[in-house]
Amino acid sequence: MAKHLGDGKSFDRNWVSTKEAHYLHWTRGKPVNQIQLAFRQHWITFQELLPNNLQGKRVLEVGCGRGSLSAYFADAGWDCTLLDISEAAIDLARAAFSAHDLRARFEVGDCLKMPFEQGSFDLVFSIGLLEHFEEIEQAILEQVRTLAPGGVFIGYVVPHIPDNVQKDYGWICNILRAILPLNPTAAKTPVFRSDDLSPPYLTVMEKAGLTAIGSSGTYPLPMISNSPDFPFTLLPQEAELILVDHFENVLEARRQSSGGTNPWLCHESEGQAFLIWGRKA
Repeated sequence: MAKHLGDGKSFDRNWVSTKEAHYLHWTRGKPVNQIQLAFRQHWITFQELLPNNLQGKRVLEVGCGRGSLSAYFADAGWDCTLLDISEAAIDLARAAFSAHDLRARFEVGDCLKMPFEQGSFDLVFSIGLLEHFEEIEQAILEQVRTLAPGGVFIGYVVPHIPDNVQKDYGWICNILRAILPLNPTAAKTPVFRSDDLSPPYLTVMEKAGLTAIGSSGTYPLPMISNSPDFPFTLLPQEAELILVDHFENVLEARRQSSGGTNPWLCHESEGQAFLIWGRKA
């Protein structure tokens, strides 16, 4: 049995602790902050990972939080279902989708025993979920169970890797924290985060019978904030706009230097996160 070291109550407290927890980081227009930029890049990258012959457009986001990436799927006409163990997170997601006239189904439930029949979805994904498990097998197997034959599993995993791209920018975040001290009533509840990279995840995926398995580092940019941990605290709007422009230039330079490949991908030890993916036979 997988051991989950970030219980629902801990996540509930974090989801209601700051105003940023209420933001849906989705936009049809130009991103106006660094997290909107990140989710736009996630959306572009996920589309590249999906095969052209995917049979349906039924998608499940597991551990959805606010559902920022699901908002992109919903806006593109996918049949979206969002699940989270935190009732507070589901309430935030439901309200955000309603405010933007986006449609989805919302479920409060445990990702280790989801209330869905086998083969219910063509794509199952999670963002920032799997690293909170000390034992990952059941969490992955349950997601694969709900996939239809030919369906795709994608996991976006955010390990605790102090030496990634963030290591050279800690001093900037410390200065910002001195200038913009956090409200003590918005303290964040610590939750477990694994420091594993992709190999143990890929082993479980192979055991689950997935094919066309792959992995890559992703999010090769620093997070600049007085509080860069979940839920991310935004800087004043003008500062965020400056960062977005700078980061877009960095990504374009990465694209050009790599011969046109996706600049959101990188070495696993470099990025803020890594992606794992595979297809159900």
